Amino acid sequence: MPEAIDLTQEIYTGMPVFPGHLKTIIFDHATHEETARIMTEGYSYASKGLLMCDHGPTHVDAVCHINPDPEAPCVDEMPLDTFFGPALCLDLSHVPEHSLMGPEIIQEAEKKAGLEIQEDDIVLFYTGHYDRHYPKPEYLEGYSGFSLESAVYLIEEKKIKNWGADTPSPDRPPTTSYPLHIHYRKTWVPHMENLCNLDKVAGKRFTFVGLPLRIRKGTGSPIRAIAILD
Repeated sequence: MPEAIDLTQEIYTGMPVFPGHLKTIIFDHATHEETARIMTEGYSYASKGLLMCDHGPTHVDAVCHINPDPEAPCVDEMPLDTFFGPALCLDLSHVPEHSLMGPEIIQEAEKKAGLEIQEDDIVLFYTGHYDRHYPKPEYLEGYSGFSLESAVYLIEEKKIKNWGADTPSPDRPPTTSYPLHIHYRKTWVPHMENLCNLDKVAGKRFTFVGLPLRIRKGTGSPIRAIAILD
């Protein structure tokens, strides 16, 4: 039987959120105690309200998040097949924190795992940052990022269709220029942020599924990211 590995961070009030984004708040909208007073036959129900950023938890960035062109697709306009398909996860957890990781590091990880990135792959990177720091404040700072040359290698040379890591951003902090996001503006090949549990799939191939919500004109969306192992 196939095994599903959850790569999604838990969503809860007070969870770490990228600086400048809306904080996550989950609240009781209706409780069993309240609804039992107005229902009959012993019936009651509960429901929650959610207040959160479309870039809050484990999520994907839409093209319109960083591209002001009116023709740039928002998350509800991006092709669904961008968010599932053949995938692999490469182990970069040995790289020192706050490194700027170039294509040579990715290529070394491919060789070590005995895997090769193929066209239309979804590529995930296990840095270990989530394991070391979540949910402490340090999770939102000091993580490693990728060089622009890495993005060119992945997207323009290898022609992947999506990628992501267990960090808040593929760009190394601090930055105000966000070179990898700018590269996304040009290529329209998205990335996913705030993945977790990548240690369970590092060095493996699998089927990835990380579908966004159909948020009208959303600049991004939370995803339920899973790896399906045969």
